[in-house]
Amino acid sequence: MRKQLLIVGAFTSSLLLSGCGLLPWSLTAQVPTSSSVQQGNAGGANSDDQFIRVIPQAPRRNMTATQLVQGFLDASAASESDHSVARMYLTSEAAAAWEPKSGVQVFKGTPELTSVGTTVVFNAQLEGQISKSGNYAINQNGKQLNAKFSLVRDNGEWRIAGLPQGLELSTVDVQRAYRDLAVYFFNPQFSTLVPDSRMIAVPGDGLAAGLMQALLSGPSEWLAPAVKDAFPFGVGLNFNRVPIENGVATVDLTADATFASEAARREMAQQIVWTLRQVPEIRAVTITAGGQALSIQGVPYPIPRDQWPEIDPSGLAQGTQAIVAKWSGVYQLTRIGTSRLAGVPPVANSAFTQVVTNKSSGMLAGLDVLGRVWSTPLDSNPTWSKLPITQVIQWIEFDPLGGLWMRDISGGLLVWDAPGPLKSIRTIGLVAGANVTRAVPSRDGTRAALIVQRGKSSTLYLARIEQAVDTGKRTLTGPIRIAGSVGSVIDVDWSSANSLAFIGRNGPGALQAFDVDLALGVLVPQGGPDKPDAIAAAPGLPVLVSAKDGLIYQFDVGAWTSRLNAWSPSYPS
Repeated sequence: MRKQLLIVGAFTSSLLLSGCGLLPWSLTAQVPTSSSVQQGNAGGANSDDQFIRVIPQAPRRNMTATQLVQGFLDASAASESDHSVARMYLTSEAAAAWEPKSGVQVFKGTPELTSVGTTVVFNAQLEGQISKSGNYAINQNGKQLNAKFSLVRDNGEWRIAGLPQGLELSTVDVQRAYRDLAVYFFNPQFSTLVPDSRMIAVPGDGLAAGLMQALLSGPSEWLAPAVKDAFPFGVGLNFNRVPIENGVATVDLTADATFASEAARREMAQQIVWTLRQVPEIRAVTITAGGQALSIQGVPYPIPRDQWPEIDPSGLAQGTQAIVAKWSGVYQLTRIGTSRLAGVPPVANSAFTQVVTNKSSGMLAGLDVLGRVWSTPLDSNPTWSKLPITQVIQWIEFDPLGGLWMRDISGGLLVWDAPGPLKSIRTIGLVAGANVTRAVPSRDGTRAALIVQRGKSSTLYLARIEQAVDTGKRTLTGPIRIAGSVGSVIDVDWSSANSLAFIGRNGPGALQAFDVDLALGVLVPQGGPDKPDAIAAAPGLPVLVSAKDGLIYQFDVGAWTSRLNAWSPSYPS
């Protein structure tokens, strides 16, 4: 039975799922474990999106057993009215017991259906899984998806009496029926939002309702230890729908939301608005609890979609510029050239091999050729001070709170929170013999991109940052390998709140720049100059790469151009 497709003015996923990295359920779409090299676009909600809706067909008369199961699989991709058409292929008892929302088994290609008596055996290549909460899992072991459908005669026609719970959908059906979007939680300081990617069925109960249900289910298991959720336990949707009228979405929470503190109400509203602003037609949000307006002091009602830009998960303000190092000091890139920020410290051998800056502390730090670390305020009269660090340091990185991360020559990870002592950073979860050679915190402070060396191999990982409130001690936990097809990774930076730019090598090829989307693992090769050695990236800004020829190159509008003689490009943390 062939599907009939109707293109309607709703939403479609622009993400190619076949070959993408899918994750363990406990790790969510936040952290894919592998990905193939492919050209892809990040799936964002915009007014030009189209949704390819599957129009399901009801069972026909005199269908064979395999035709009936194939028809059921085809109809399963349409979630309207709780999969009402797909349930027509089941006996009344099976239809009542079937729970399609319990998860999705994603298979690749066309399944093989074999009829054995009153049983139809389903076999296909398992691509991955979508959990009940919308999290991805990758099939890393080459497993096959096997299922059995038990059939009976009902008024002379075959009907399915026994079947697996959940859905079996092809990668094409998932592309048509789901959208990859984010729900937002807070970093531990409640200063910045953190994206947690989910697959939302469309149309289902509606995109806005699907997003709210995902938000209210809480953060994914992998991300939960690193983030905060403002919603008190037990708060949910009063009704499983989010109506939108004249551009205003109404979110009616259960009445217990009224008992939240003023701060919690504001933070709940921030999570709601930032999550729902991904729906193009929503211009503002009204929040009620038990049908009564949820008052938030000083906030307009309804709340505009662009309220609270200060908690933007990208973590950067407009006008942000990169910095670079030269023999004569530190320079800021401008649209047409450079401007000098600071010279080098007035001591011998103080030329910088690396420079980094932090927006929250207003500090600039540099690592000199002898492995010494210097810092200065970013003001009109910069004055370098040598940090009280006796170890020889190999690299430095700021986290968003102004902590300066580093690795000493012995391989130890350290952080310096001015004016306190150095603290060690533990890494928990790497296999024996693996060492972190570089760690780059995300701009929300909850995750870190890691370059991990084991033997002669250097690969890319993602880990949580768990920070003790009382001591400030950081621990890297739950490391997961990403972009598994790329090795020889030498540098990495955050290109957005949920993607990484890095330099590595795919197989025997030359080193080049890549970008990996952490939601679905879509890996995009970007080429680059010969012998690249460092990379800098930031949301909405050009990727910068330095190379062994002493030049900084800029990737913009799909092409690389040389900018200037310099090294160590860096965007603010």
